[in-house]
Amino acid sequence: MKNSTDTPRTDRVLVTGATGLVGCTLVPHLRRAGYDVVASGRSGADVSIDLTLRVPTLRALDEVRPDVVVNLAANTSVDGCEREPHQAFMGNVHVVENIAEWIRSRAPATHLIQISTDQVYDGPGPHPEGTVCIVNTYAFSKYAGELAAANVDATILRTNLFGRSRCAHRTTISDWIARSISAGDSITVFEDVLFSPVSLEGLAQAITLAVERRTPGLFNVGAREGMSKAEFAFALAATLELSTEGIRVGTTQDVSLVARRPSDMRMDCARFEEAFGVRMPALRDEIEAVVEEYVEHSIPRAPGT
Repeated sequence: MKNSTDTPRTDRVLVTGATGLVGCTLVPHLRRAGYDVVASGRSGADVSIDLTLRVPTLRALDEVRPDVVVNLAANTSVDGCEREPHQAFMGNVHVVENIAEWIRSRAPATHLIQISTDQVYDGPGPHPEGTVCIVNTYAFSKYAGELAAANVDATILRTNLFGRSRCAHRTTISDWIARSISAGDSITVFEDVLFSPVSLEGLAQAITLAVERRTPGLFNVGAREGMSKAEFAFALAATLELSTEGIRVGTTQDVSLVARRPSDMRMDCARFEEAFGVRMPALRDEIEAVVEEYVEHSIPRAPGT
């Protein structure tokens, strides 16, 4: 994703969930852009904040005094949220409520960037931001988190992602596909689930642009020309020159899932492109881009290739 950014500001940016999947890519990206980044996470971060607790959250934010909060903290287990809706609420709604309360009552000039999900969509896509269709508890909790964020000056980004994880304890869909077929394992990929994810690097660029511009509103951030997860798996394998013998095409009906999955999460990103002056990449171009990282880190070829 290309953009015409101005000279970056050196304001203080608090990144919550900074040691997670997105944070491990975003924090270095923001620091390279010249921002004073305070990373908050469970371990290995600058500060540790239990964002589910109101008073400790308010006190911690008083100490950090960020100009921008990028909230990556979330309960992202779709089946886990379905099993434990209270935990979904605490991680995806109450956390945002606490951050928004601090901004509203103590630092109204602080801008919030809330990361949400494409799981709020279902039915034929690509979807503009207004076509919400909730099919599981995870999506409901993330949508409620959006509503909490909208009570303050906020940029809300709905997204899905892939690419090489820099986080030791988290993997992406492309990590799972590449490692499984490299090891000769059999995997089932769904032909009845469509999406339009963006690479981790592309998402980091989009968030950095949002930090710079601080344009309030709700925006989709994804790739152009989405595809099914099955098509994605074959495209990634072909680009990595890996065998596809172990890839089985199936549907969500073939596996045991606690939560229902949306059938079509493809996003229309025209609003983001217009507001931020960028053009989102095609999904096949994003696949080509992430393959370079996998090759650099020596993902082995599958047997017989």
